[in-house]
Amino acid sequence: MKRLLLIILLASCSISFNSKAQVYQKGDNLFNPGIGLGYYGYGLVGNQTFSLPALTANYEIGIHEYFGIGPYVGYKSWRYSYLNSDYGFNIIAFGARGSFHYSTLLKEELDVDIDDSKWDLYILANFGFEVFSYTGDTNFEGDVDFVFLRPALGVRYYFSDNFAMYGEGGRGALSYLTLGISLKM
Repeated sequence: MKRLLLIILLASCSISFNSKAQVYQKGDNLFNPGIGLGYYGYGLVGNQTFSLPALTANYEIGIHEYFGIGPYVGYKSWRYSYLNSDYGFNIIAFGARGSFHYSTLLKEELDVDIDDSKWDLYILANFGFEVFSYTGDTNFEGDVDFVFLRPALGVRYYFSDNFAMYGEGGRGALSYLTLGISLKM
């Protein structure tokens, strides 16, 4: 089954479409809600009793053919039980992100056979703040607010001119992998 999925994925990557426009352009406005998987951080001791996947959203404005900027926000919550004590964390992340979209560069400058009317490949960096709130039966000592700069790689596939699905992997907002949809406004 895994081999069949891999073959389908590779075949779909090599299919060309006859659309003329590149998928990412200056002036684009994208709303990107997503769900983050694979959180890093606290809660390594005890039995997890509740976990909400990271919920994220960002708005990206195309300021150049290859560059976009915009705000993002995210929320993550989980609870643990350890030695007759219950504790948990809520995290709110917010900040700015910048992205470099390189599908068109690969196609035009390096002659890579990629359909840049459907596929959008990009590198991004999130810069922002994570604000932690702690609840529990025991005292917690440690940092509860963080400033960070986190890079990630992204891929977006457009099913129509205004709708796409995306995946971002790396040290993104609140998770190692974020999956979601993109809506061109």
